[in-house]
Amino acid sequence: MGLVVLGAGLALAGPAAAADQTIAFQNYSYSATPTTIKTGDTATFNGSFMSHPLVWDANNFATTNTGSSRSFSFSQPGTYLYHCQIHAQTQGMVGQLTVVADQHPAAVSFGVSPSPRAGQPVTFTYTGSADPDGTLTSWQWDVDGDGTFETTTVAGTVANTYANPGTVNVHMRVVDDSNEPSATATQAVTIAAAGSGAGGGGTGGSGNSGSRDTTAPQATLVKLSGLKLTFRASEKASATATLRARGKTIAKGSAKAKSGAISLRFKLTKAGRSILKPGQKLKVTLNLTLRDASGNRRSLKKTVTVRRT
Repeated sequence: MGLVVLGAGLALAGPAAAADQTIAFQNYSYSATPTTIKTGDTATFNGSFMSHPLVWDANNFATTNTGSSRSFSFSQPGTYLYHCQIHAQTQGMVGQLTVVADQHPAAVSFGVSPSPRAGQPVTFTYTGSADPDGTLTSWQWDVDGDGTFETTTVAGTVANTYANPGTVNVHMRVVDDSNEPSATATQAVTIAAAGSGAGGGGTGGSGNSGSRDTTAPQATLVKLSGLKLTFRASEKASATATLRARGKTIAKGSAKAKSGAISLRFKLTKAGRSILKPGQKLKVTLNLTLRDASGNRRSLKKTVTVRRT
């Protein structure tokens, strides 16, 4: 078959830490606060501890008052508060670190389009959720059903052409930025003979060719960075989105019809410019709607944090 790729337990940090968050301090303030890391990651403080002794509010670690760099790792989730022993009261030199458990993607699934026929390419597209505490970095596929993930892609799609009709159990899984694989999603994909009616594509199939499209597009891997929203669309679709806070629409954005990776940039409304000041973070409600050429639409609503740069 031809394959085409488309697309409380705390300790001083050791060398095996998964990732590092740098927190610099000077001029009576800490950078990157509040900040969030995962269990097993490290937080490295850089600055003069003699001038600004580091104290953990809950005595998680001993006071650090010498040197200029110290790293800490955290094996238990929680909120950890810290401050400068000398300037917490007079200069407000305090900080907060939130540690979250490293989790697997919440749900893994994929769709099949168009309905497979022998000798014709078919595309498998990831339709599962984003990683709840990080980023998905690769997708692993077993499109020939032999039980081996023979293909890895850096996007959530892969294409294959089946030479003969029949049924194949297709498997896929994802890997996140902590190099953790998800559970495996499996679909029994039926390949119809060339020139015959379309075969069944499992629960993610697109239905019989020639029938009216009734499948609404789906957005996955939704991520907000500043006022830029990125996601993946399961099919070609236009997108509209709003951000709402305090009962008002603070930003709007839209994108032209496209499939796969899509990005749109929000434009602040008058109310948004008043509520969200430069450099400020704010919890908002994201409303995202996708609409395809057949008029099918699907909406997504979730709470996110936006920061105006």
